[in-house]
Amino acid sequence: MTQIDNPSVRDLIQSGYAGKPNEALKSAGLIIDPHLSNDNQQVYYRPADQQLFINISGTHNLSDVGTDAYLAFGNLKGTKRYKQARRVVRDAKIKYGVNYANISGHSLGGAIAQYVGAKNDKIITYNKGATIGQKTRHNESAYRTLLDPVSLFARSTKSVGLGSLFNAHSSKYLPKKVTFH
Repeated sequence: MTQIDNPSVRDLIQSGYAGKPNEALKSAGLIIDPHLSNDNQQVYYRPADQQLFINISGTHNLSDVGTDAYLAFGNLKGTKRYKQARRVVRDAKIKYGVNYANISGHSLGGAIAQYVGAKNDKIITYNKGATIGQKTRHNESAYRTLLDPVSLFARSTKSVGLGSLFNAHSSKYLPKKVTFH
């Protein structure tokens, strides 16, 4: 059987903000599900090995600023954004008949991804929004740029560089080699 390379998490995150899959995701055999995907989360399925990839986008509109406030005060799970993502993850697993998903998220999306993922899902977060002392789950690999203020309070994260004072939150600092194994 031929080895299939998994897409980089950076490509998943950046495609989420672009609103469409990039060439790297297409080359990795991922097909976007137009019925389950929207601006908040993107659902990709790879038929070759029945892998499900879900990316949850970070703050990208005015209503997300309110969700960020709920996150800051520890009430993320009560938001419409969180409930929508949880429902999409559940529906995608049912639709594609899989027991686990590869879930990525950046910033607010990382905070949501951390919680909507089940115990057997693989989760990778980058510069996730975090409250003081917020833990990293056992099935989560958390990455952050050292100068990123949004993920400052996240614990058990892997550093991926310094970044710069003005754009440390950007997804460009996440190395392409970060993938789901």
